[in-house]
Amino acid sequence: MALAAAGAVAAPLTPPPFRPATAAVPVPTAERQHAPFDGWAAQEGGTRGGALASPAHVYTVRDRAQLLAALSATAPARIVRVAASIDMSEGRAFADSEDQANRGTVRVPSNTTLIGVAPGAGFVNGSLSVANVSQVVIRNLALRNPCDVNPRWDPKDGPKGNWNSLFDAITVSNARHVWIDHNSFTDAPGTDDKHPVENGKLKQCHDGALDINQASDFVSVTYNHFALHEKNMLIGSSDRAVGDQGHLRVTLKGNLFEHVAERAPRVRYGQVHLLNNYYVGDRKHPVYGHGYSVGAAHASRIISDANAFDIAGATSCRQVVRDPGASPGIFSDKGSLLNGTALADCPYGGDAGWRVPYRYTALPASEVARHVREHVGPRPLQQAADGYAEARFVPAAGSPFLLRARQDANGDWQGASLQLSDDRKVWVVELLESRGGEVKRIKQVRRNASLPGTPVVLRYAAEPGPQDNVLNVSVDGDRATWLVAPPFPAVQPVSWEAGANTLVDLRAGPAGTPPERVTVHVGADRIALQAGDTPETIRVGGAGGSAHIAAASADPRIAHADAASGALRLTPHAAGRTTVTVRSLDDPWAQAVFTVDVGAPFAAPAGTTLPPGATVLPANGERGVPPDTPLRLAFAEEPVLSGEGSVRVYRKRDKALVAVIRPGETVTALAPGERQRLVRQHPIRVLGKELYVRMPRSLERGLEYEAVVDARLVRAKGFQGARWSFHTTPYQPVGDSVMVDAIGRADFRTVQGALDYAMTLPRAQALTVNVRDGVYPELLYLVDKDNVMLRGQSREATIIRAANSDTRNPGSGSGQPAGTAGIDGGRAQFLVQDVDLFEIRDIALHNSTRRSDGHSAQAETIFFRSENGRLIARNAHFVSEQDTLQLHGYAWFYKSLIEGNVDFVWGNNRAALFEESELRTVGDSANPQSGGYIVQARTVGKDDPGFVFLRSRLTRGPGPAGNLPPDGATYFARSPGTANTWDNVAFIECSVGPHIAADAWYRKPLPNPLEGGWREYGNRSENGQPRSYGGYQMDRAQAARLSTRAAVFAGRGWNPQP
Repeated sequence: MALAAAGAVAAPLTPPPFRPATAAVPVPTAERQHAPFDGWAAQEGGTRGGALASPAHVYTVRDRAQLLAALSATAPARIVRVAASIDMSEGRAFADSEDQANRGTVRVPSNTTLIGVAPGAGFVNGSLSVANVSQVVIRNLALRNPCDVNPRWDPKDGPKGNWNSLFDAITVSNARHVWIDHNSFTDAPGTDDKHPVENGKLKQCHDGALDINQASDFVSVTYNHFALHEKNMLIGSSDRAVGDQGHLRVTLKGNLFEHVAERAPRVRYGQVHLLNNYYVGDRKHPVYGHGYSVGAAHASRIISDANAFDIAGATSCRQVVRDPGASPGIFSDKGSLLNGTALADCPYGGDAGWRVPYRYTALPASEVARHVREHVGPRPLQQAADGYAEARFVPAAGSPFLLRARQDANGDWQGASLQLSDDRKVWVVELLESRGGEVKRIKQVRRNASLPGTPVVLRYAAEPGPQDNVLNVSVDGDRATWLVAPPFPAVQPVSWEAGANTLVDLRAGPAGTPPERVTVHVGADRIALQAGDTPETIRVGGAGGSAHIAAASADPRIAHADAASGALRLTPHAAGRTTVTVRSLDDPWAQAVFTVDVGAPFAAPAGTTLPPGATVLPANGERGVPPDTPLRLAFAEEPVLSGEGSVRVYRKRDKALVAVIRPGETVTALAPGERQRLVRQHPIRVLGKELYVRMPRSLERGLEYEAVVDARLVRAKGFQGARWSFHTTPYQPVGDSVMVDAIGRADFRTVQGALDYAMTLPRAQALTVNVRDGVYPELLYLVDKDNVMLRGQSREATIIRAANSDTRNPGSGSGQPAGTAGIDGGRAQFLVQDVDLFEIRDIALHNSTRRSDGHSAQAETIFFRSENGRLIARNAHFVSEQDTLQLHGYAWFYKSLIEGNVDFVWGNNRAALFEESELRTVGDSANPQSGGYIVQARTVGKDDPGFVFLRSRLTRGPGPAGNLPPDGATYFARSPGTANTWDNVAFIECSVGPHIAADAWYRKPLPNPLEGGWREYGNRSENGQPRSYGGYQMDRAQAARLSTRAAVFAGRGWNPQP
């Protein structure tokens, strides 16, 4: 596949809802939907029908011959698009019942989706037979209940005899995994009053609308409109059909039964869940007088949730629920209404003997009528509608998996690809577009790969955004990349190229359906435990809150896994390696697989032990230790982490174990409140000759603790473990400032510890966090706290340095409540969220990720995610290679230094003023010939100032690899190419170095607006010569409106002072 590069990279609980889509979805989306999670059809692996059909096995049919050809073609899976109302008689009357059976029966094979794609599409004089098959989906069809041309009189049927007929609209017989959705069933126009009376009885030619029998199983019937029919639905055909026992597991959800006389449904043996169905009838209806709705017949076990019965003339539950025979089953109801009042005193109550195995949300019965009326029956399918497509496959190195999710009539398409790197450690994920046969890479990101052999889910979704459509690509439920752009019309079938990868499954669905995720809070798909330890509880996140999960260990002899209350518990038994699979009970696609390495039992030194020639902090016996202290061991020579062992901290008074810190990547929660920042990082690191151990949480104040280090943790001369004790300070900080110092007397040892304290204060209470000189290896988070100043002792020597990137912690970042899916803390070194008047002063922030590391190089030092908040940076220093500053809201940088190479000032901001500051472009470690881009503006409002550089210096310096940017290689700005944000950038009276290009505005893609957004005034080269760099030249008056703080921040009414 040739690529033309278009620019690089810059129940008790609610499950993910199935959205029955009031708005339309495209045909290629609808035809690959799987049965929704909240139904029996989703159990035991789910129901996909023909979702795996290749484009060659997607058929459009308009007559009987085409239909039968499509259904009989040799295909492992098929999708049959019905584009007309097909008369199975072809205009020739059936001669008799045998002829009707031969010509009118439509036999649906396994692995088939049969879907109506045009208004009125469906069948007349036809009977769909779903018999002795599995994996069938029938959707969006208008079905006229067939009329038997030869009804048979049975004088022994009832006290006066009856007419009996064959042919249901749909018969499901000895079939598994069937989903019947958004269809309409009716006798009209051939209603029963049109037929004669013989033998004193109506000569009834209609049998059932939908019958489910012969031990069929895992069936969901959703959002269908059943109307004007007598004997509507049987689930189980006979009291004598004992083979049905243990089968007939059926869900009916959101269906409308309108003037259906009886059997809605009549159940024998089945475990049937009735959820939010709406029944409309009249006991005196002239044709279809209501007899009963739900038949709780022999051995049935029915659970009913919040159904609504509007039946004229009905006054009691016994008139809507009955046993038409003489051996009733169980009908257990909660929350249903009869004519607006509680459905009370129902017969056949009791324990149904089973529990609904899936999570579901029942609408209140008072809302059911409106909801069902809005959603039932065939729905419109529109090419331009939003939706998603996703593929589940096992990656293999060698070639990408390509998913063409939206393809128009001309063959142009939008989609995504994922390729496993040759070393099998990284996925390369791309957002792609093809026009006229040329495939263009729109975005590319890298993600850490999961364990070999584990299936991965690649999703491409077109969804509505705040101002325009958003094209999202996600991997295993985590958004990998996105683009604000209109989606192509979806006309042709979803297609793919698997390459060396192995396709497992494919599906699609409407926009607004979030991907189900299972997120186990372990880093790098691995956790290290030690034999004999007490069980370890690990957080698991899932969509909609606490995850609904099951867990299994490949070898329980090494480690046993079980899940309860949305958490995972691991019990290590013996040394060795195994894998644990955690899967969603709602969605069989959602799972997480990770390695468990169980090492030898923890070996603690017997008494106080310190390494030969080593020093420890806190010191042995030290008092007044800040409670956020890390543990630090300085060796005479550089130690080497072994990957085994652990560090443990005990409360000395009762020997309680309060913390276990293990080597390797873990998931850390930053901040003490409801919203926490979750990030993957290494809590144990070697920094030079020092072993640095970050505590998972602060200790209690005023207590003695003992730190114990396993002898196997590090390899160092003479090291046989360590054990020492210290006392935390009993005193709380006081006043309007706190002190952070890595070694001296202070309130806190870490910057995050001080920020955690700040977040416990009232939101508006001002606090200054003073940080003494030193290097602090930290990722940081501040949320929901105003009026905080972070102030270093000196910009040159007070340094907060850590590596973070889009590969390790994908996305820009956000806090998240406990139990939610994903690890969403993001790639920034410092995430500042929903705060106002946050000031950074006399300090350096350094994200040490290199663009040459092989990671996705997006790596902010700070993401100011506060839409109306204000950020102040005075005499501060920010260092990264790519995306150094991501800014929302309002920001003032005064006499500060910002270093980077690619889009190192960017964001969806309102106004950012860089006054008397230095913008230093550093050499690109990945591409030495590149000078990069200073700004990528995505300013929110057309009239917002955007990014203003006032009397600042644009310089260059060596990058991490020591190279300088070449002359004329750096651009002022490039555009994201979006129509809903604005490229508002101004350089005013700046000194510009020789690395800046003569035409300094990169116009691929074109900016928004085309003219007047990229602005210049009074800029000069370093030798003082006036220069223009190709942008819009402002006059003095225009420049004056952007030349004072009060003017730039007028929209916020803010005039900060030096």
